[in-house]
Amino acid sequence: MPKTSAQVTSIGELAETLGVQSWRIARLFELGILDEPPRVSNRRIIPRSLILAIVDALRERGWLTGEEVSRAE
Repeated sequence: MPKTSAQVTSIGELAETLGVQSWRIARLFELGILDEPPRVSNRRIIPRSLILAIVDALRERGWLTGEEVSRAE
């Protein structure tokens, strides 16, 4: 799991773990596909509980395959 904390991660760390571009994760929030997560110093902090919803949303758009998901588990 990403390094930030056991309970939260950043978009950049999650993107690196999943092997996707960070803008793809950010776009899910910008388009209202997922509710905006909390921010710290103007950066989104992703709760661990939101990761599966992000993975599902990325898959629905064809931005993520099963291979990347196994790295995040």
